[in-house]
Amino acid sequence: MPHEPAPEHRDLVIQLARLGDLVQTLPAIESLQEAYPERSLDVLCAAPLTGVLAAVRGIDRVIPWDGAQWRTWATRWQENPAATLQVMQHYLASLGDTMYEQVYPLNQHERSHLMTQLFLSHSSREQEQARIAARMHPWAQHLRHVARERGANRVHLADVWCGMCGVLPRGQAPSRVPPAVELPEDLAGIGKRHGLWVAVATGAGEADRCVAPVVWSQWIREFLAQTQDGQVVLIGSGTERETARAMLDSVPTLLHGRVWDATGRTNLSQLMLVLHKCDWVIGADTGPLHLGTLVGTRALGWYFSRARLHETGPYGEGHWVYQHATQTQPQQWPIKESIDLMCGDRVRSATDWSLWRSRMDRWGAYFDDGSGTQAVEHSRADIWRACAPALCESIAA
Repeated sequence: MPHEPAPEHRDLVIQLARLGDLVQTLPAIESLQEAYPERSLDVLCAAPLTGVLAAVRGIDRVIPWDGAQWRTWATRWQENPAATLQVMQHYLASLGDTMYEQVYPLNQHERSHLMTQLFLSHSSREQEQARIAARMHPWAQHLRHVARERGANRVHLADVWCGMCGVLPRGQAPSRVPPAVELPEDLAGIGKRHGLWVAVATGAGEADRCVAPVVWSQWIREFLAQTQDGQVVLIGSGTERETARAMLDSVPTLLHGRVWDATGRTNLSQLMLVLHKCDWVIGADTGPLHLGTLVGTRALGWYFSRARLHETGPYGEGHWVYQHATQTQPQQWPIKESIDLMCGDRVRSATDWSLWRSRMDRWGAYFDDGSGTQAVEHSRADIWRACAPALCESIAA
C-alpha cells in the first residue's frame, strides 16, 4: 500500500555499476515509485549511462557521476592534495545542493558509501540511514554468500535490489520506448527489410565472458545460411571494431549485404533504437543484452565463466539462456541450437549446456528448465523471508 504523504520528501538511488546493472536497477526504481508516489526520486549513475534513464517516468533528476575523473584525482592526491581537493569541491558543487531524506546505495563499496554521506540530509543522517542500512544488511550478506559459494541461489540481482530498497518486485519487467534519434546514414536501413533481424553483441564487460570472434563468425555464417532473409547487426563498443571487421571478413562476400556493422558507431540512445529494430539480441552476459530486453527485444544469452543466469539473466518473460555446466571456458558452443530456437522456437539441448527460459511471478524473475518450479518458488520465498521478513508479512496480511 502507498505510504502517507510527507512534505517535500526527496530520495536518491545510487547505482555506480555498469550498463547491465543500471538496466537491472529499473525494477527497484519502479517499485519505489509505486510504493511512494508522493516522494521525489533521483538517481545517481555513471555519466556515460545517463541516457538509459532519460525520460523514465517518475525520475525527477539523473545525476551524472564522472568516475574516471575521480580516479584521476585520486592518483594526483599525493602530488598536490590542496589543489586536488579544490577541484573536487568545485565538481561536487556543480552537482547541486539538493540533500536527500533517504539514500539507497545499491553498490556495497566505499565509493557508494561516500556518495551516501555527501548527499544525505543532515537531519536524517543518523536515524533514517541507520534504518536503511539495517534493512540492506541481510541482502548484502546474501550477495556476499552467493559470490563466495556460487551455490543454488535463485533470487535475481534486480530483485535483490528491490529488497535492499525495502520494496517487493512488481512482477513485470520494465519497458521503454527508445529515443527518437537519427542513425548514421548507412545504418538507417536496419529493421526496414523483411526478415529475421538479430543483433550480435560482439563483446562483454570482462574478458573471461567474451565469446571468441571465431565462434561468432561461425554463428553468423550458419545463421545466414539457414535463413534466406535473416539479417545480422553487429553491436559493441569502439574497442570491438577490429573484432567486428574480422567477423565480417569471414562471411562470404555475397552475404555482406546482410551484415550491418554498428560497432563503435552508435551512442547509447542510438544503440537502444538499433536493438528495438531487431527481433532478437544474442550475446554473453553483457550490457547490450539487458538493454535489448528494456526496449522489447527478445534476448538469448550464452552464460559461462562466472556468469550465472539466476542472478543476472535477461529480466522479464520469454527470454532464453544457455548456461554452461562449468566455470571453465566452453569448448563447444550452442550455435545450431540457438539458431533453431530463434528461427522456429525449436528447443534443443546442447552438450555441456542447459537451456532455461525466463519467467516472472510475485517474487520477480526466475528461470525454468522445464523440470518443475515448485521447489524453486519455495527456495526464493525462503530467501525473501530471511532477508525481508517485514515485507513478507505484508504479503501474508
